[in-house]
Amino acid sequence: MVSYLSIALPLPVQKVFTYRYEYDRNPVSLLGCRALVPFGKRILTGVIVGLGEPVQGMKDIIEILDETPFFTEQMLQLTRKMADYYLCSWGEALKAGIPRGMTPQSVMHVELIHRPSPEELRSMQKRAPKRAALLGLLMDHSGPLTEVYLEKMLKTGSVSDQLDALENAGVILTKRNIAPSAKPRMQSMIYVSDVLLNNHLALKELLNHLDKASPKQAAILSHVYLHQQTHGSGLLINEVKATLNLQSTSPIQTLCSKEILIQKKEEYSPDSSEVRNSLARRDESLLTMTMEQQHAHAMIHSALHGKETKTFLLHGITGSGKTLVYIQAILSALSLDRDCLLLVPEISLTPQLVDRFSATFGDLIAVLHSKMTNQERYEHWRKIRRGKARIVIGARSALFAPFRDQRLGLIIVDEEHESSYKQEAPAPRYNARDFAVVRGAIEQVVTILGSATPSMESMYNAQQGKYHYLHIPSRADGATLPKIECIDIREHRKRGTMQGSFSEELLQSIIHRVIKKEGTILFHNRRGFARFQECLDCGYIPMCKHCSVSLTLHKHSGMVRCHYCGYSEKSLHSCSVCGGSDIKEAGTGTQKVEEELQELLASRGIHAQIARMDLDSTSKKGEHRRLLTAFAKKEIDILIGTQMVAKGLDFPHVSLVGIVDADHQLFMPDFRSSERTFQLLTQVAGRAGRTGALQGEVLLQTSHPEHQSIIAALMGSYELLYNDELQIRKDADYPPFSRIVTIETTGPDEYAVHEAIQTIVTLLPTKGVPYQMLGPTIPFIAKLKSHYRRILVLKGNKQDDPSGEIMRRNLRMAMHAYAEHHAKNSVKITIDVDAYHSI
Repeated sequence: MVSYLSIALPLPVQKVFTYRYEYDRNPVSLLGCRALVPFGKRILTGVIVGLGEPVQGMKDIIEILDETPFFTEQMLQLTRKMADYYLCSWGEALKAGIPRGMTPQSVMHVELIHRPSPEELRSMQKRAPKRAALLGLLMDHSGPLTEVYLEKMLKTGSVSDQLDALENAGVILTKRNIAPSAKPRMQSMIYVSDVLLNNHLALKELLNHLDKASPKQAAILSHVYLHQQTHGSGLLINEVKATLNLQSTSPIQTLCSKEILIQKKEEYSPDSSEVRNSLARRDESLLTMTMEQQHAHAMIHSALHGKETKTFLLHGITGSGKTLVYIQAILSALSLDRDCLLLVPEISLTPQLVDRFSATFGDLIAVLHSKMTNQERYEHWRKIRRGKARIVIGARSALFAPFRDQRLGLIIVDEEHESSYKQEAPAPRYNARDFAVVRGAIEQVVTILGSATPSMESMYNAQQGKYHYLHIPSRADGATLPKIECIDIREHRKRGTMQGSFSEELLQSIIHRVIKKEGTILFHNRRGFARFQECLDCGYIPMCKHCSVSLTLHKHSGMVRCHYCGYSEKSLHSCSVCGGSDIKEAGTGTQKVEEELQELLASRGIHAQIARMDLDSTSKKGEHRRLLTAFAKKEIDILIGTQMVAKGLDFPHVSLVGIVDADHQLFMPDFRSSERTFQLLTQVAGRAGRTGALQGEVLLQTSHPEHQSIIAALMGSYELLYNDELQIRKDADYPPFSRIVTIETTGPDEYAVHEAIQTIVTLLPTKGVPYQMLGPTIPFIAKLKSHYRRILVLKGNKQDDPSGEIMRRNLRMAMHAYAEHHAKNSVKITIDVDAYHSI
């Protein structure tokens, strides 16, 4: 039977494509399956989303990749809503739900078959410089190169036209291959043979015989038998060898050759309990809840048992025991045979959180985040899909975890205020917190948003009755909130008592903790050594060649580096412009804080182990866990870090938190800067004194002690910040009272980028519409990765257009008209709904 299927492809086009397929079953059963299809010269992986009608020129599906649907009906609904809301294609939204490595794609390899003469190359450089540059790359390499590599090296966008021209001229040969997707890892397990399992008398006689003839074989057989009877599963050969301290595997192989033990190939299933050096101190489910925790859990438990579709905002101060409420809520869901999803904002939070949950739930946990290899991510995905994992913990992309149909019962979003839940690139530019609530509504389950410092939007939603508000205002374990002291570094600078980045009060407090063997966390939200270098003779500052930003000094590597595109060059020892040697290092990063502290402590005869936790020091896989484990074991006295150390960490021996510069984010060109400053300061302050055994202390260095965010943080008053900020937002018509959408044009030609944004302005309706147009403007960073930028901001009125549908409809029409009549390959258009950063 011939079927016509609608397939969503991962392309930035607002349509689905119809393909033909011969199939002997009901085509409806294919909805949600992945399919390999031809598209122009490429082969793409798409998702079957509906039944279509025959169209002229349609092609055949190459292969259906799934026996059962990859996406459930609920996940198809979720991705459809995501595409509609964030103005991307359905295919792009579906691609976000497919783990990296599970999408077979065609890869073009380009091979040079005719080497042009120097005269031919010079002629081509004049008439077709991009083609000549591409040819130069091929000539510099001995073997074939991929199309992706060529585009990456040339940094000029698509090279398909150049490749076509060179292939037609007989200069190159192109070939497309299908890159394989991830497959299950198999492992060899050993079992006692069925003959012996079903004949206890024969097994007993064999063990008696082996006790005398070969004690090692008897021990192996007994061990495997007991494990199989207790757990119903086999054992890995290396596990048996390690447990019984065998010198070799030969006695195991002997038992297998006699068919006393049987080897079976089984799919590898990741085990969260495989991790050594657990960061968990105890099984927290055994702890007694406070009255406030009990009340919060009772409300959640009631909603779960009543099968309600409900969203809770759990507002618990730092150290109040929100994690224990999560654990008890998960236990309630599991008792109803429902699965659970726990989203966390940072990969750095995952090791300790996974260990804490593993102490209660063991191997029921699967983990998903971007630091995993493709194979690891695939294995955990399979574990969830097969129902072997009942609890999924992960960062933003775990929103798409493939729970079995109708089995999800609870979604938890920890630290819901975090901006890292918002996807920056590529499309869909979704907010995982917001769409966790949408998934909860589609799946008809309970959703919990938890935070010590809820976002303005979530608290406003709770006040408007959209969310059920739960409050835990006291710390658990008999602990009290830390004492927070403000250090006005303006006064210290006047008196000349600042020593680098440290006031005398902060330095003495650190020394006191080192002597007492108590832990210290120092927070400074800028990595690198110095913000930039500057020649004091001529004013030259090294700038990025590809972005309009200064290069950050990384002293340990002797390089200055761009934190946007990764470009780096050697740091200045003498000025490359005037030759001057008076080079200033402006600003302070975590590397400089670490170096200054080491020198200051050494000068006072204090020996301390200092470690740094930022993007540079944790780029190696497993480094997060190694640092946190060493700190938990008190092998590290002082942990210096960026916002990686500001949230989620729970170490009972930490009694001091030092905030080196509280003002870093305070005056950013962002309407959320006050809110984010308060959240960061409150979160990092909450790392101190988390048990009743130690009184926590926080020393906050600032040049602006009068700022509302600093005052609110010092008072520990969320309400003060929220009420002040809400009025400011209302007066200025910013979220939560409006909806922000940014339209950004980028490209290597500045005039074309400017022309594109001006064209979009003319295509957007402006009269009688429920939005205000701001710009277009040149953004704070005018060029990124060799591409110029222009930005247009739309501020939607939520009273006149509550869902934002009118604004999105006008945007769709404007972008359709632009694509039809004005689009250029050299200019890229990006639309960001509910934008967080590009304002």
